[in-house]
Amino acid sequence: MEPFITLGISLGLGLLIGLQRERSEGRFGGIRTFPLISLFGTFCGMLGQIYGAWPIAAGILAIFGSLAMANWLGAQQEDKEHGQTTEIAALLTFAVGAYLPSGNRALACVATGLIVILLHLKEPMHLFVRKMGSKDMAGVIQFVVISLVILPLLPNRPFGPFQALNPFDIWRMVVLIVALSLTGYIIYKFLGHTANVVLGGILGGLISSTATTISYARRAAGAASAYNLAVAVILIASAVSYLRVIIEVSVIANSNIGLCFHL
Repeated sequence: MEPFITLGISLGLGLLIGLQRERSEGRFGGIRTFPLISLFGTFCGMLGQIYGAWPIAAGILAIFGSLAMANWLGAQQEDKEHGQTTEIAALLTFAVGAYLPSGNRALACVATGLIVILLHLKEPMHLFVRKMGSKDMAGVIQFVVISLVILPLLPNRPFGPFQALNPFDIWRMVVLIVALSLTGYIIYKFLGHTANVVLGGILGGLISSTATTISYARRAAGAASAYNLAVAVILIASAVSYLRVIIEVSVIANSNIGLCFHL
């Protein structure tokens, strides 16, 4: 019974990816091709449990050869813009199918969901990149540096009087604060011009309540009609800033949050 369940899951995951690819232009495959790739990977994985890794390696070579041929034929059409996204998605579909017989089914489902999300968000992601300026890119790079370069290098042990200072925990708080601000800023890049008063205040509180207060105070000073709007946005942003602090403290020190509030 287990092999049939595995095949059913493989078919469903392949159909999910194929459904998304069916709606794309210049595609290598769609609603039929991707389930077949997933099932092919699953059968290679089942054969791999009996004969070792050779069936999986042969399957990868077969899929890669088919993709290379399709890519070459597509490149001959000069009037057709040809990318690599669908081909990579096909390789990942085969990998998910091959992983299912001996792997974690939940992990395979999560991986498929991530693949579909990335494929579906093509236009928003490209739009975000086009909207990014040099300062925006510098902010993203700074976040990468503080989270993926500096944080892993810091010692995760207590120092100082009463062993109260842990560099790793302190910097983890920095990463969390910057991540929340950067998330609010990214949302603002998409919705800033269309956001209403409530959403504007929430995003302002996530990014920086101080900067939001200064910005809207200047607007109110320049135009009396904007006074009520400025007051509402500043109040919402200030309230969100307190909520943001509570979230940051609860994430970093969830076991001691009761003691923190008590003190």
